[in-house]
Amino acid sequence: MPQRRRLANRLGLLAAALIFVAVGVGVVLGAQRFIVDANRVSHTNEVIALVVAIEAQLRDGEAAQRGYLLTDDVDYLADYQRSRDDLPELLAKLQALVRDNPDQSRRVLAWKLEIERRLGQMDATLGNYATGGLMSAQRSIGQEARRTSAALRAQARQLVASEQQLLVQRAESSRSSANLLRALAILGIPLGLVIIAVVYGWLVAEIRHRARAEADGDDARGDLLRNIQALEQHGADLNELSRYGGMLQSCVRAEEAIGLATQYFSRLLPATGGTLYRIRASQDYAEEVAHWGEHAINGPAMFPLPDCWALRRGQPHVHRAHHELLPCSHVATPSLGATPSYACVPLIAQGSQLGLLYLSSHGDAFLARMDLVKTAAEQLSMALSSLELQARLRVQSIREPLTGLFNRRYLEESLARELARCERRHMPLGLMMLDLDHFKRFNDLHGHAGGDALLSEFGRLLQALSRDEDIACRYGGEEFTLILPEADPITVQARAEAIRAGVEGMRVTHLGQELPPVTVSIGVAMFPQHGGLGESLMRQADAALYRAKRAGRNRVETATLDPAGDQSAA
Repeated sequence: MPQRRRLANRLGLLAAALIFVAVGVGVVLGAQRFIVDANRVSHTNEVIALVVAIEAQLRDGEAAQRGYLLTDDVDYLADYQRSRDDLPELLAKLQALVRDNPDQSRRVLAWKLEIERRLGQMDATLGNYATGGLMSAQRSIGQEARRTSAALRAQARQLVASEQQLLVQRAESSRSSANLLRALAILGIPLGLVIIAVVYGWLVAEIRHRARAEADGDDARGDLLRNIQALEQHGADLNELSRYGGMLQSCVRAEEAIGLATQYFSRLLPATGGTLYRIRASQDYAEEVAHWGEHAINGPAMFPLPDCWALRRGQPHVHRAHHELLPCSHVATPSLGATPSYACVPLIAQGSQLGLLYLSSHGDAFLARMDLVKTAAEQLSMALSSLELQARLRVQSIREPLTGLFNRRYLEESLARELARCERRHMPLGLMMLDLDHFKRFNDLHGHAGGDALLSEFGRLLQALSRDEDIACRYGGEEFTLILPEADPITVQARAEAIRAGVEGMRVTHLGQELPPVTVSIGVAMFPQHGGLGESLMRQADAALYRAKRAGRNRVETATLDPAGDQSAA
């Protein structure tokens, strides 16, 4: 009987060990599957961002082509060519990203062919313009071009919709992983407890082996409690990481993402000091943007990138207390004793370094959770990279890069919006058309670089002399537009005269030399006196501008209720 009990004890302990090993393996596999799902989500977000970037690049090319057809300005032609040259590289990158998805690969290939067809149409239009002028180019733009553009937009929406569907599927996969972990905890641990309890009862029944049985029971209980605590902690960490990752994807500003990361790391490592650094746009210094807890070794608010081993090597750098490993230069080494433990985790996304996570503590306990720290840092890196890309795309879509003013598309949207708002509130609105006098002669004399310097300085002047609520736009070439919501005719006239005088006194320095002074002609139209629609108001302001040109330039003219006259002045 005792022999049979000893055999049963051994088999019971073996069964309990196998159960806990199975639970541990299940937890590890579930965690790995969760990390794979997170990487797939990041990959899907990258595909969506690249589709948006290709659409923006194609729209920039179309806008540049229209600008060249309307103004004959070769700068627009250069912008068009740059946009056209960038598209193949972006499409190749997109094809590489979706290579693992046959359906998306076919959609991307079809989209690429449609883009090439649209580029061919635009090239043909430019060819007709070169041989037959604007009228010939306009005749070449027909229903086929519009159908191609509509097809491009539809295909882009389908690509994005397919990726969004993948996001939903991968989120479901993450939930399945969490359910698996819960099932392992709920089913495996009680079963192991029952087996341990039975084995422990048999051991107590054996009088001659009581001491050994009690010691084994204590050891078994200790292991069990540690395993339970580890499982509970791991499950809580995974749930917190999942929630953190989901909230990061919902952030709309980098400051929100950084604040969320600060809260997460302070909860994950409560006895550890942490500092989050962002790399400056000049790519020469890392600058502190967030801090939490109390550091064992304080770091500077700013330091050069080569001072950190993690930023040099592009991978985490961990320094344990009493180790001889050379510490980072940005860590303040104590004069006496060994350097406490610290870790530097670089924030890298899309191959670019975005910042650094610096952690330090008087003990080594926080190093046991470095896997979670690295995963959370990767999610923060992807979120910051995505937010930066979105911000750049937003600015590029509405701003003209040379002058910093809004572009023509934003002008049309804003004019319609402001007219509707002023009409609802029964308020006036002023519209100015501004044209730099003899700009082509100036450009021919001082070159495109000098002309660009003049346009850039005029853009800064126009912004400085505008009200906060005014909307300054570059209409095309040397023509600019200023929308003045809720401004009466006296205010608009005074503002126009101030701008005219400001341009007259403006001095531009280029290549160390002061360029000759220039003047500006301004045409003014008012809502509702001169029109109720944006198109008619623009026509009236343009007619007033031409009258100012004919009257000798460097002057302000206001639209008439029945405008007439020749609009051919330059």
